[in-house]
Amino acid sequence: MDLNDVIKKLKVLKTRRVFVQFPEGLKNEKIQDIAKTLEKEGFDPVLCIEPTYGACDVKGDEAKRLQCDVILHIGHVDFGVKADIPVVYWEYFLDSDPLPILEKEFDKLNGYEKIGLVGSLQYINKLPEIKKYLEEKGKQVFIAEVEGVKYPGQILGCRLKAGKAIEDKVDAFLCVSAAKFYGLGLILNTSKPMLTLDVERKEITNIEHEKKRIQKIIAWNKSVFKDARRIGILTSWKKGQLVLPYSIKKYLEEKLGKEAYILAGDEITPEKIAGLKLDFLICTLCPRVGIDDSERYGIPMLNWDQIVKN
Repeated sequence: MDLNDVIKKLKVLKTRRVFVQFPEGLKNEKIQDIAKTLEKEGFDPVLCIEPTYGACDVKGDEAKRLQCDVILHIGHVDFGVKADIPVVYWEYFLDSDPLPILEKEFDKLNGYEKIGLVGSLQYINKLPEIKKYLEEKGKQVFIAEVEGVKYPGQILGCRLKAGKAIEDKVDAFLCVSAAKFYGLGLILNTSKPMLTLDVERKEITNIEHEKKRIQKIIAWNKSVFKDARRIGILTSWKKGQLVLPYSIKKYLEEKLGKEAYILAGDEITPEKIAGLKLDFLICTLCPRVGIDDSERYGIPMLNWDQIVKN
């Protein structure tokens, strides 16, 4: 779907004012060009400058307060989060050519004959040509189609079924994305090596060392939790992330004898909890906050499921 298709959908919905949510990577001339095009087509765009991390973050209440008729959610696909007004999802594939990177970095795939191919949404349309190239080079390539995931091979930061479905068939995964975020999410949940084909940095990188680093942090934080006294439970009211924390607080206080405080916000950052006297944080937000961002807070942190499994 391109912008012309988006405009057609907005017109079918008889849209007047559109609330536009978009990822940080578009916060440049691209999003302003999109806004200008929408205006030329008769719409009144409102650009949401709050961070939008995924389809879990649909700001329906905020859009309604600003008297918008429709939300345009750029860079994500629908995975079932409901809003009180219509939401139009625009996948927004990025124009890129990963084949020169593969040609230059192909030696880094030596030793791996069976490749599990996954990727982030913005580059998912490139997987077929990457598969063809790898097969021409003698590799066996697997791309999973799984229920609830729109595109074969697509993984999200918190949804990894397209990788897990082929884990037993492959020697290693190759994740096509920008940076290591998506590949790191999968490698923490598999025993197979992960190589990232970074379209922006134009390189293939084995990120096994990142897995070991994070596993050490998790192990250390689990040991710290046993003696922690004052616990902050991080909770978001984003519709796709909402986990009611009250039973967690009760468990910590009545079963484990700890002090627990529920800390709620739309986006929780280290600055927002600075000054609170806490020994430990439990994350019930997006699970990637508890993994990728734990060091930023300066307080040991685990996701709630890591506590339960401990």
